[in-house]
Amino acid sequence: MSNCKKITGILILLAGWFIASCTALPAPETPADSNKVDGIILRASLAEGVTKTTLSFEDDVYKILWQTGDRVSINGNLSEAVAASDNGKKAVDFTVNGSLSAPYKVLYPGTNSANVIALPDEQNYVVNSFDPSAAASFGNARKIGNDYVASLTHFCGVIRFALKGSAILDRIELNALGGEKLYGNFTLATNSEGFTGSFSGGTAGTLTYSFGQSGLELRGTDTPIYIAIPAQAYSAGIEALVYQEDGAFMRLKFWGSGSTLGADDIVVFESKTYAAGRTENILAINTLTAEAGGDPTPSAAGITVATYNVLRLGEDGNRTQAAQDSDNADMQTALGTAIKNTRADIIGFQEIGPKMYSTSGAYSLQNIATAAGATGYTWKLNFPSSSSGSYHYANGFAYNGSVLTLSDSGRCWLNTNGSYSTSSSSGSSSPDRLIVWGYFTHKVSGKKFYFFTTQLPTSDETANNLAEAGAVNAFAASKAGSTPVILAGDMNAAPGHACESGYNKLKEYWTDAYEYLDANGGLLDFYRTYSGTQSGSGESYYYDILRFCKNHPERRLDHIMVHGACTVQSYRTVRNVYTYNDDPWAPSDHLPVVSYITLD
Repeated sequence: MSNCKKITGILILLAGWFIASCTALPAPETPADSNKVDGIILRASLAEGVTKTTLSFEDDVYKILWQTGDRVSINGNLSEAVAASDNGKKAVDFTVNGSLSAPYKVLYPGTNSANVIALPDEQNYVVNSFDPSAAASFGNARKIGNDYVASLTHFCGVIRFALKGSAILDRIELNALGGEKLYGNFTLATNSEGFTGSFSGGTAGTLTYSFGQSGLELRGTDTPIYIAIPAQAYSAGIEALVYQEDGAFMRLKFWGSGSTLGADDIVVFESKTYAAGRTENILAINTLTAEAGGDPTPSAAGITVATYNVLRLGEDGNRTQAAQDSDNADMQTALGTAIKNTRADIIGFQEIGPKMYSTSGAYSLQNIATAAGATGYTWKLNFPSSSSGSYHYANGFAYNGSVLTLSDSGRCWLNTNGSYSTSSSSGSSSPDRLIVWGYFTHKVSGKKFYFFTTQLPTSDETANNLAEAGAVNAFAASKAGSTPVILAGDMNAAPGHACESGYNKLKEYWTDAYEYLDANGGLLDFYRTYSGTQSGSGESYYYDILRFCKNHPERRLDHIMVHGACTVQSYRTVRNVYTYNDDPWAPSDHLPVVSYITLD
């Protein structure tokens, strides 16, 4: 195969990854030793350039040694495990006890079956290597002099590709487009000499490659991924759906016209920058790319900003007043997971119920998010929406203190005459609308900026929405001056919406993240297609992302906007759901919106 790296070597027992003998072994004393024996000692050696259960690239050679606990089997009889004293050796003696008859069929990893290889339906990510559970190999032992030796052939080959970017990956779902089987029990054919190399069986379906509970964080340099799959012809190629934690995925297609994966092949594919919603046909290449670690060095300091309206949890912790309590735990988990999957440095929240402001109790927003893994945040939620202390329609934020330093924070009320007040809710609409703000320093760069979060009046108050949009602009101009400022919130306004005039008023001062990227070619199709957020008058619509959000720009009510020396680099939404009445439901009637913004 011209587009893969073949790894060859000579051994007494080749128990490595991708092996092809290139020098003849001495002829056995008999074609197939037919004498029954009580136990066998196999001398197992690994030659230079051979890999087994780990993988490292050094001087154009994969170097691998036996590891503690490794076992082989002969005719279903397990060997003793590699001892700690033999860990890291090239040659190890395997003792296989039991009454054994030729042909001596050897399997690695050791198994109680004489001729069945079991490959798992889920593999796990291993740094710079493959999952050892898929490192199966087979061969036939022969007696040479007083020694028993075997040349093993790998059952799987490996596809190796690399990704880079800023996403957090959850899993990969791998499918053979020609229907070939990627996992399950494969039965090796045998004859009087032992294994013939052909096989049958396996299970049809999707092979899942998992990145674990914490996911895999991509960086600005290549992160290699190795997936072991059966060595066979793939008539229509392979498709890999690479999922982010928020449910978005990128589609990769290998060998669109078909190809055969050999048992001694590591096929290395070109690197790609991860982009949710994109489909890439990736090509095999001849050499591995550089794999230097470390974070990317951006041209300007940047922060990840999110906004999330969480009203649907409700003031009493339920989805609605009439909702059943039975799904409350699942709903809270989905809510916390959505917050975690923003991976934001600062998150603005809107419509936080009174019980959600608490740092204790079943409905504490802080505790719900922390329990789901959204750790490292400092929570600033104590901003009542009225001067009398009411929290109805109130806002707040959480920020990552390892990235940002908060110097000051506060609130101001937006009035229906287009003005604002920092001291009184008098003149505000009912319920009161306000801006919660913070003044931050980006620790690494020293850049300073203001962050605002707000929620404007709904579509039955179009005049108030327009007036208070003007008040947002006026307060920002007065408070921030020439300092960059970021606005995040539920504006209850969008192009084509009843409050479009309010949206247009905001754009007199602000640059909208979605529209800016769309106009400059930086908005991924995946997020353009699902432009709406979840909002509506019927409960059945609140939680149906596909029917109610898809291709509805007038329902894109949640926005991130910027003003001053800062630039929007990306835009996405988070779509975590839970199951309720056998349907996927979202924990809020809004979706988190996330943008990466550089401070110029």
